[in-house]
Amino acid sequence: MNLPLRIGVDLMGSDNSPETLLDAVCEFASLRKSTHFYLFAKEQLEKKLPNTPNIHFIIAKQSIEMNENPLLAIRRKKDSSICIGMHHLKSNNIDAFISAGNTGALVTAAKTILGMQPSILRPALLATVPTKERPLAVLDVGANIELKPIHLMQFAQMGVAYLKEKGIERPRVGLLNIGAEKLKGTSLLQEAFVMLSKLDETHHFTFVGNIEGKEVFQGVVDVLITDGFTGNVFLKTAEGIASLILDRLQENISKDIFNNLQSQLNDLQKHLHYTEYPGAILCGVNGLVVKCHGYSSPDAFVKGIDGIIQNKLLLQ
Repeated sequence: MNLPLRIGVDLMGSDNSPETLLDAVCEFASLRKSTHFYLFAKEQLEKKLPNTPNIHFIIAKQSIEMNENPLLAIRRKKDSSICIGMHHLKSNNIDAFISAGNTGALVTAAKTILGMQPSILRPALLATVPTKERPLAVLDVGANIELKPIHLMQFAQMGVAYLKEKGIERPRVGLLNIGAEKLKGTSLLQEAFVMLSKLDETHHFTFVGNIEGKEVFQGVVDVLITDGFTGNVFLKTAEGIASLILDRLQENISKDIFNNLQSQLNDLQKHLHYTEYPGAILCGVNGLVVKCHGYSSPDAFVKGIDGIIQNKLLLQ
């Protein structure tokens, strides 16, 4: 018997108002009646819920804001939407939890409440970005700032495992660096290069070596490994360039030409714009946690929820 998918949704702590996200999620839920949505927010929002059987409301008395220290916030705000959502995920009351709130708090709560998978030392945020070939898995994109080579090695293992579940038998792994040569970059990257070179044969992936930023979108690798600081800057820069291209096209093409090119522009939007891609998956913890940008529009936030459903992330 197939039980309905249960998705926990954190409405608090993002750059959007909880009311705005609530409206978008409820509209989406009305189109996905076979999925149950558990909304975590402050009590005053409950009265705004539609009378829909697949929407459930869990009161969170506290909210963790973007400017708060993650560790202190998790310790002091046990009744926050993030902490309560994590406990529901751990207790199997929900199957997945998605948030656009404080990244550090989300990662800290997941590590503390859900716990780590065996042998994994650090969690990593995995995001997908478009390339000329197929979507690329990039990790880490924001969960960790300071790392050791073994952490990058484990990120590669998690990225490879993710893509193998997607049907890619021997993923190609690249290390984001300032040059292709073995001795380029920091000592962290040089040591990680050596470790990944030794690991690829025994773990059934191909280590391509160092990859420069300009090569990433050519589709030469399936998994791109980096630290959370560099990965986050890379991801947001790529999103900014994509938005610039799309905006400039719309501003400078005449209405007649624009209408004639509508299908091509829609295809470009689908492949380039970050709102078309699901949120980042927090790999390495005991539960499915998805992180969306704090500045994600309501449409982008809903796209993150839809990514859980459409991509069957629960099977990963």
